[in-house]
Amino acid sequence: MAEKNNRISSVRSKSYFKNLILVLMLVQILDSYVTLFPGAIPSAIANEFLSGMSVDVQNSIMAFASGIVTIGMMLVFFNQYLCDKLGRKKILGITVAGMALASLGMFFSVNYVMYMVFVFFLYFFFTSDIWLIYINEEVIPNKRALYSNIVLMVGLVGALSMVICRLIFITETDPFWRGMTFFPIIVGIPLCLIIFLSLKETSQFQLMKESGIKEKRSFKEDITSIFKTENRKSYLYLLVIVFLRGVSSIYLSLFEKYINDVGTLAQEQVTLIFFLTVFTVLIAYAINGFLADRIGRKPLLYLWSCLSPISVVIWVFGAFNTENALGIVMFGYALSHIAYWGSIGIIRLITIESLPTDRRGTGVGFRSFIGALGVTVGLLLSSVVILFLGLGPTFIIFVMGNFFVIPLAVLFVKETKGVELSEIK
Repeated sequence: MAEKNNRISSVRSKSYFKNLILVLMLVQILDSYVTLFPGAIPSAIANEFLSGMSVDVQNSIMAFASGIVTIGMMLVFFNQYLCDKLGRKKILGITVAGMALASLGMFFSVNYVMYMVFVFFLYFFFTSDIWLIYINEEVIPNKRALYSNIVLMVGLVGALSMVICRLIFITETDPFWRGMTFFPIIVGIPLCLIIFLSLKETSQFQLMKESGIKEKRSFKEDITSIFKTENRKSYLYLLVIVFLRGVSSIYLSLFEKYINDVGTLAQEQVTLIFFLTVFTVLIAYAINGFLADRIGRKPLLYLWSCLSPISVVIWVFGAFNTENALGIVMFGYALSHIAYWGSIGIIRLITIESLPTDRRGTGVGFRSFIGALGVTVGLLLSSVVILFLGLGPTFIIFVMGNFFVIPLAVLFVKETKGVELSEIK
C-alpha cells in the first residue's frame, strides 16, 4: 500500500507540489481572515444594530446570538464528510466560494438578525480543515507537521490583512465595519476558480479509489465507522477534549467588546493589540512545526492547555490597569492566541493521524462538529452568566475547563508522531 502511494506521489512534479502549497497558503490566508474578523468588530455591530440597550444586555444578546450562529460551525461536519464522498478538491473549492459569498451577504445586511444569518453561513465554511487534509495526504510522515505549520504561518498574512483593514475601517469617529468584508469577497471568488482549474485530487484519496478498498456505507454507517478503528478510544477522548475547549473559548467572540466596555483603551490601541498578536501566533506555529515531529504531539497539547487559562486571567484583570493596560492586555491576549492556535494545530494533527483515509474527512468533520457544539453550549450558558457576573468573570470561569484537558490527554489520547497514514486501520 505504502509503495503504491509512493508511486502515485512520485508522478507529480515539484512544480505541481509548489503550486499546491501556494494555493493552500492562499486558502489559509482567506480562512485566517474570515475566522478572525467577526470577532474584531462586535462593538461596531452593537453600535449600529443594538444601540439604546445597556452594556450587559448587549453582551448577553450578542453571546446568545453567537451561540446560535455557531451551529453553523457544527455543519462544517458535512463539508468534511462530503470530502470522503466527493473528493478533497471539490469541497475545498466550495468552502472557499462559500466564505466569499457569506461575506458578501454580511456587507448587505440591514439589521442584526440578517447580519448574524450570514455569519452563520460564514461559520459553515471557515476552519473546515480541507486544506490540512490535502497537505497531510501529500507529504511524507516526518514532514507533515513542518509543512502544515509553514502553511499556517503564511496564513497569518490573512490575520495581518484583517488588522490592516480594521485600522482603515474601524475608527472612533466613523466605524465602517462593512469594509471588513471587502478582502474575502475580492480574494475568495478567483481563488475558487484557481482550485478547480489547477489542483489534482490527493494521492491518498486517489489511491483509495483505485484500490477499491472504500466500503459503501450509509450516512449512519459512515458515522459509526469512525468509532470502529484501531484508534477509536483515543479518538473518542479527543472529542471530549475538543468539546471542553469549545466551551472554554467564549472569549474569542467578545474580547473586543469587553475591552471596549472597560474603556481604558482606544480603538487604535485595540487594533494595535490585534496587529502585534498576529506575529506572536508565529511562535505557536514555529513551536509546533519544530517540536511536534521531535518530541511528539501530546507534550505540546499539555503546554497549550495550561497556558490558555493563565493568559485570560492576565488580560481580564490587566484591562483595568489605567497606566499599563495596553502592555498587560497585549501580553495576555498574545499568550491567549498562542495557546489557542497552538492547541488547534496539535489537535488537528492528532485527529488526522488517528483515522484511516476512507474515514478521515468524516472523522475530522465530526471533531469539528463536537468542537462547535462546545462553543455553542459555552456561549448559550455564558449569555445567562454574563447578566449576573459581567463579561470578565464569565471569561475566567469558562476558560478553566482547559485544565481538564491535561489528564484526559495523558491517560487516553494516543501519541501519533510519525505514523504512516496509509497503514491506519
